[in-house]
Amino acid sequence: MVFTPDPAPIPPLPTPTPTGPTPEPIPGPVPEPIPEPAPEPIPGPVPEPIPSPTPETVPAPIPQTVPGPV
Repeated sequence: MVFTPDPAPIPPLPTPTPTGPTPEPIPGPVPEPIPEPAPEPIPGPVPEPIPSPTPETVPAPIPQTVPGPV
């Protein structure tokens, strides 16, 4: 029996690139965004309200009625 080596593998032919208009992708269902849970506020020390100095109320001058000729 005579030993015959395997023939060289044939390289695959390059796939021809289509030179036409590219098909538009078909839009699928858009997944709804999952809302993330809001982080709970961390309770901290409550700052004491700083009392603002109340300005002294200055009484408005009462206009004097000047008697004039009637």
